[in-house]
Amino acid sequence: MKSIYKKLSLILMALVFLGTTYTGVRTADAATGNQGYAAYRDGVFFGFDWHAGLWDEPASNYGLPILHAPGTGKSVQWDSWNNFIDGNTFKGTYRPNNAPSSSQRDLFVAMGRNLRTQDISYNLAYQVYYNNNNASTYVKYDEVSSMRCDGVVEYIYEWYGYRVFGNDTQWDVTKNDIWIRDQHSGTLITPKKQVNYLTAI
Repeated sequence: MKSIYKKLSLILMALVFLGTTYTGVRTADAATGNQGYAAYRDGVFFGFDWHAGLWDEPASNYGLPILHAPGTGKSVQWDSWNNFIDGNTFKGTYRPNNAPSSSQRDLFVAMGRNLRTQDISYNLAYQVYYNNNNASTYVKYDEVSSMRCDGVVEYIYEWYGYRVFGNDTQWDVTKNDIWIRDQHSGTLITPKKQVNYLTAI
Protein backbone atom coordinates (compact mmCIF):
# COMPACT_ATOMS: atom_id res chain seq x y z
CA MET A 1 0.00 0.00 0.00
CA LYS A 2 2.84 2.37 0.83
CA SER A 3 4.35 1.77 -2.61
CA ILE A 4 1.04 2.91 -4.14
CA TYR A 5 1.17 6.09 -2.04
CA LYS A 6 4.76 6.65 -3.14
CA LYS A 7 3.85 6.17 -6.81
CA LEU A 8 0.93 8.56 -6.47
CA SER A 9 3.21 11.08 -4.77
CA LEU A 10 5.70 10.83 -7.64
CA ILE A 11 2.93 11.27 -10.20
CA LEU A 12 1.67 14.33 -8.28
CA MET A 13 5.17 15.82 -8.18
CA ALA A 14 5.58 15.18 -11.93
CA LEU A 15 2.27 16.93 -12.66
CA VAL A 16 3.26 19.88 -10.51
CA PHE A 17 6.61 20.08 -12.30
CA LEU A 18 5.03 19.84 -15.74
CA GLY A 19 2.43 22.44 -14.85
CA THR A 20 5.05 24.91 -13.68
CA THR A 21 7.37 24.15 -16.60
CA TYR A 22 4.80 24.85 -19.30
CA THR A 23 3.00 27.75 -17.66
CA GLY A 24 5.96 29.42 -15.98
CA VAL A 25 3.75 29.90 -12.89
CA ARG A 26 4.47 28.45 -9.48
CA THR A 27 1.73 26.44 -7.82
CA ALA A 28 -0.21 28.27 -5.13
CA ASP A 29 0.60 25.69 -2.47
CA ALA A 30 4.34 25.42 -3.07
CA ALA A 31 6.17 25.32 0.26
CA THR A 32 8.16 28.43 1.09
CA GLY A 33 10.41 29.52 3.91
CA ASN A 34 10.75 26.75 6.46
CA GLN A 35 7.52 24.87 5.65
CA GLY A 36 8.01 21.13 5.99
CA TYR A 37 11.29 21.44 7.86
CA ALA A 38 11.93 20.39 11.46
CA ALA A 39 12.34 22.93 14.28
CA TYR A 40 14.14 22.29 17.57
CA ARG A 41 14.53 24.02 20.90
CA ASP A 42 16.28 23.07 24.11
CA GLY A 43 14.94 22.86 27.67
CA VAL A 44 13.69 19.27 27.97
CA PHE A 45 14.45 17.01 30.92
CA PHE A 46 16.24 19.62 32.99
CA GLY A 47 18.07 20.89 29.93
CA PHE A 48 19.57 17.55 28.89
CA ASP A 49 17.43 17.14 25.78
CA TRP A 50 15.51 19.09 23.15
CA HIS A 51 11.99 19.36 21.78
CA ALA A 52 11.06 18.91 18.10
CA GLY A 53 8.30 20.12 15.82
CA LEU A 54 7.54 20.63 12.14
CA TRP A 55 7.11 24.01 10.47
CA ASP A 56 3.55 24.06 9.18
CA GLU A 57 3.87 27.66 8.01
CA PRO A 58 6.93 29.44 6.60
CA ALA A 59 7.32 32.12 9.25
CA SER A 60 7.47 32.12 13.03
CA ASN A 61 5.67 35.37 13.74
CA TYR A 62 2.03 34.61 13.04
CA GLY A 63 -0.76 32.10 13.51
CA LEU A 64 0.02 28.54 14.50
CA PRO A 65 3.24 27.84 12.63
CA ILE A 66 4.40 24.69 14.46
CA LEU A 67 3.01 21.15 14.50
CA HIS A 68 4.26 19.14 17.47
CA ALA A 69 3.49 16.65 20.22
CA PRO A 70 3.79 19.01 23.20
CA GLY A 71 3.90 16.44 25.99
CA THR A 72 1.95 14.34 28.42
CA GLY A 73 -1.80 14.88 28.37
CA LYS A 74 -1.76 16.63 24.98
CA SER A 75 -2.24 15.46 21.40
CA VAL A 76 -0.31 16.24 18.23
CA GLN A 77 -1.38 19.81 17.46
CA TRP A 78 -0.74 23.10 15.74
CA ASP A 79 0.73 25.63 18.12
CA SER A 80 2.05 29.16 18.43
CA TRP A 81 5.74 29.93 18.30
CA ASN A 82 5.70 31.09 21.94
CA ASN A 83 4.09 27.86 23.10
CA PHE A 84 6.58 25.79 21.13
CA ILE A 85 9.59 27.71 22.50
CA ASP A 86 8.10 27.82 26.03
CA GLY A 87 10.79 30.19 27.30
CA ASN A 88 13.66 28.07 25.97
CA THR A 89 16.28 28.61 23.26
CA PHE A 90 15.64 27.88 19.60
CA LYS A 91 18.26 25.41 18.35
CA GLY A 92 17.64 25.58 14.63
CA THR A 93 15.77 24.37 11.58
CA TYR A 94 16.73 21.09 9.91
CA ARG A 95 15.81 19.18 6.77
CA PRO A 96 16.38 15.61 5.57
CA ASN A 97 19.93 15.01 4.30
CA ASN A 98 18.61 14.55 0.76
CA ALA A 99 17.11 17.97 0.12
CA PRO A 100 13.38 17.73 -0.64
CA SER A 101 11.76 19.85 -3.34
CA SER A 102 9.11 22.41 -2.54
CA SER A 103 6.37 20.00 -3.65
CA GLN A 104 7.80 17.25 -1.44
CA ARG A 105 7.77 19.66 1.48
CA ASP A 106 4.09 20.30 0.69
CA LEU A 107 3.56 16.56 1.23
CA PHE A 108 5.33 16.76 4.62
CA VAL A 109 3.03 19.60 5.68
CA ALA A 110 -0.05 17.72 4.45
CA MET A 111 0.93 14.58 6.38
CA GLY A 112 1.49 16.67 9.50
CA ARG A 113 -2.01 18.08 9.12
CA ASN A 114 -3.35 14.52 8.77
CA LEU A 115 -1.64 13.53 12.01
CA ARG A 116 -3.18 16.56 13.73
CA THR A 117 -6.70 15.38 12.90
CA GLN A 118 -6.27 12.02 14.65
CA ASP A 119 -6.08 13.08 18.32
CA ILE A 120 -2.77 11.20 18.67
CA SER A 121 -1.62 11.25 22.27
CA TYR A 122 1.92 11.78 23.56
CA ASN A 123 4.17 8.78 24.22
CA LEU A 124 7.38 9.34 26.18
CA ALA A 125 8.74 5.83 25.49
CA TYR A 126 8.26 5.44 21.72
CA GLN A 127 8.71 7.75 18.77
CA VAL A 128 5.70 6.16 17.09
CA TYR A 129 3.40 3.63 18.73
CA TYR A 130 0.64 1.54 17.16
CA ASN A 131 -1.09 -1.80 17.58
CA ASN A 132 0.96 -3.93 15.20
CA ASN A 133 -1.87 -6.48 14.89
CA ASN A 134 -4.27 -3.86 13.55
CA ALA A 135 -1.89 -1.77 11.45
CA SER A 136 -1.19 -2.05 7.74
CA THR A 137 2.20 -3.14 6.38
CA TYR A 138 3.12 0.53 6.63
CA VAL A 139 1.43 2.29 9.53
CA LYS A 140 -0.97 4.89 8.14
CA TYR A 141 -1.50 8.13 10.04
CA ASP A 142 -4.92 6.97 11.25
CA GLU A 143 -3.35 3.81 12.74
CA VAL A 144 -0.89 5.68 14.98
CA SER A 145 -2.08 5.60 18.59
CA SER A 146 0.63 7.75 20.21
CA MET A 147 3.90 9.46 19.38
CA ARG A 148 6.69 11.59 20.73
CA CYS A 149 7.77 14.99 19.38
CA ASP A 150 10.74 13.56 17.46
CA GLY A 151 8.39 10.86 16.19
CA VAL A 152 6.28 13.52 14.46
CA VAL A 153 9.32 14.58 12.43
CA GLU A 154 10.62 11.08 11.77
CA TYR A 155 7.23 9.61 10.83
CA ILE A 156 6.54 12.36 8.31
CA TYR A 157 9.96 12.23 6.67
CA GLU A 158 10.21 8.46 6.58
CA TRP A 159 6.68 8.00 5.21
CA TYR A 160 7.99 9.72 2.10
CA GLY A 161 11.24 7.75 2.04
CA TYR A 162 13.55 10.30 3.67
CA ARG A 163 15.63 8.27 6.11
CA VAL A 164 16.38 9.90 9.45
CA PHE A 165 17.59 7.37 12.05
CA GLY A 166 18.37 3.67 11.94
CA ASN A 167 20.53 1.16 10.11
CA ASP A 168 20.05 0.12 6.50
CA THR A 169 17.30 -2.39 7.26
CA GLN A 170 15.67 -0.90 10.37
CA TRP A 171 15.23 2.80 9.74
CA ASP A 172 11.66 3.24 8.50
CA VAL A 173 9.57 4.00 11.58
CA THR A 174 6.42 3.90 9.42
CA LYS A 175 6.89 0.18 8.74
CA ASN A 176 4.78 -2.18 10.86
CA ASP A 177 7.67 -3.96 12.54
CA ILE A 178 8.04 -4.39 16.30
CA TRP A 179 11.84 -4.54 16.02
CA ILE A 180 11.98 -1.20 14.20
CA ARG A 181 9.45 0.28 16.63
CA ASP A 182 11.66 -0.80 19.54
CA GLN A 183 14.79 0.61 17.89
CA HIS A 184 13.04 3.98 17.92
CA SER A 185 12.25 3.97 21.63
CA GLY A 186 13.69 5.22 24.88
CA THR A 187 16.92 7.16 24.58
CA LEU A 188 18.24 5.29 21.53
CA ILE A 189 17.00 8.29 19.59
CA THR A 190 15.91 11.63 21.08
CA PRO A 191 15.33 15.07 19.54
CA LYS A 192 18.86 16.21 20.47
CA LYS A 193 20.34 13.09 18.82
CA GLN A 194 17.94 13.27 15.86
CA VAL A 195 19.49 16.46 14.49
CA ASN A 196 22.74 14.51 13.91
CA TYR A 197 20.88 12.59 11.19
CA LEU A 198 19.53 15.73 9.50
CA THR A 199 21.01 18.79 7.80
CA ALA A 200 20.87 22.23 9.39
CA ILE A 201 19.30 24.97 7.27
